[in-house]
Amino acid sequence: MNSQDILGNMVAALKGELGQGYSVISNFVQSQGNLLARQAENIATSRATGSLKNDDELFAFFLQGLQQNAENAAKSVVMLSALTIEQAWNAIAGALWGGVRAILTGAGFPANRLPETPPINL
Repeated sequence: MNSQDILGNMVAALKGELGQGYSVISNFVQSQGNLLARQAENIATSRATGSLKNDDELFAFFLQGLQQNAENAAKSVVMLSALTIEQAWNAIAGALWGGVRAILTGAGFPANRLPETPPINL
């Protein structure tokens, strides 16, 4: 194993984690965005022609619920993004550590004296 092998492993690990993380985040955003849009549409329709037409208090209550749902969805996207970054960091660190272990053991350093995982994970 050489430096180019290690770099290639790190890049592959990063691409894998970021691709998977993006997929999870994208699916969540599509799902939640669809639900929030439908919720907003239902509130607007009810306000224009339905039971909320003359009920300002209930209309405000439903708008507050929509706002809370939107804020919760945004916070979830932030948390999923942070998790993806952490997983990407750990994947890169794992690939780098695997290369370091391979080089050191190949040079005769006893493998049992090296931890299996990087000394520091996020």
